Amino acid sequence: MRILTHLTRTLAIGAAVFVAAPAFPAAAGPLLPIPGAPDLPGASSIPPPSASCFRFPYFGPKGHANFDFGKDIVRLLDERGVRVEGIEPMEAKPGNKGIYMPIGWKQDHIDPCNGVYYPGGFALNDVQSGHTAALHDIYLRPDGAHAQVEIDGQPKGEQLVATYRLEEFAPYVPTPRPLEGGIGPKHWPFYVSGYLSRAVRDLTGIPVNEGDYLANLDAVVQYVP
Repeated sequence: MRILTHLTRTLAIGAAVFVAAPAFPAAAGPLLPIPGAPDLPGASSIPPPSASCFRFPYFGPKGHANFDFGKDIVRLLDERGVRVEGIEPMEAKPGNKGIYMPIGWKQDHIDPCNGVYYPGGFALNDVQSGHTAALHDIYLRPDGAHAQVEIDGQPKGEQLVATYRLEEFAPYVPTPRPLEGGIGPKHWPFYVSGYLSRAVRDLTGIPVNEGDYLANLDAVVQYVP
């Protein structure tokens, strides 16, 4: 009963913070040029949170999530010869299939000003052109997933890299996962953002469009050892 009470309380706090977390508007501005590639339109870094912000623990002590790319994305990556590489603590799945990420109090936290935070990330290594795009230090907010972006090692600031629709995953967040000792959604679709679409097209020529299906997040937060 104590575990259930704790679970209910933390989910309520986390959901309230997640929905209320502001998606700060980013000021438009040109990105730094990339040798051999056109400039990418985008946004400057989002201002850091104020001193009044603080951290909640994540929903649970441990867990994991699978961020599995859609079959069309996998096919396009394979055809182009792009390699997906993990940035710790996240790990790339074999065959460009997606990303595996550990979740829990030791990795993540809830920031009322910025959203739900996940360290690490992944990189897209385009062997053919020599360009690399890395997305790391990810925040989930009501409008989608924001990440720090680096292209060829040059920081591009925080960008909206993927979007989702609250109505597609919110009802499934408390899905019981008894065989895995926790709860979490099996179905949480993510879609290509406008920024990600432009960046991928300009760097690699891969024809991904804003709103295209990107990946599904299957996450479980565990409360039972």
